[in-house]
Amino acid sequence: MDLVKLNISYGFIRERTRLTWREVLFGMDNELIAFELPVDMAVEQLGSEENPARALVDLAGLEKRESPCCHVEALANGESSQSLDELQGKWLYLALAWVLFAKARFSDPLQKVEEIYADFGYPGGIAPFVRYMPSEVKSRIVCSRFGGGTGEESSLAASFSGAWV
Repeated sequence: MDLVKLNISYGFIRERTRLTWREVLFGMDNELIAFELPVDMAVEQLGSEENPARALVDLAGLEKRESPCCHVEALANGESSQSLDELQGKWLYLALAWVLFAKARFSDPLQKVEEIYADFGYPGGIAPFVRYMPSEVKSRIVCSRFGGGTGEESSLAASFSGAWV
């Protein structure tokens, strides 16, 4: 991901869903999560596991200046695999929910949605929220402004309605 750099907190995520370590790794690799999230999650898990993995114990005790990457990778490797579509689907939801929740932190929240749209491969479900993408409603407005116009204008406007939605 090139455009979106978020700092989603563990508390925000925990209220909405549960993450796997593979999902945490994806969030770290794509700069979507707060730096302390892996440690916070490890501390929480440590309290509920009888025989925790060594990587979990090490991660829970990590100092702020130390990188959590190798510990998170070890924990992720111990889980069943997830497809890229599954990972992206969850993070797409979380990224959009975060922008809505924290919109006051962004000078232009809709621009952030557009960046998410680009970084996640232009998913069709987000297209109606993107300012530069014509939607069916926007297409009808274009048609009405042309007043029916020439057949060419109506055809052009109609072609926008289904092209990216």
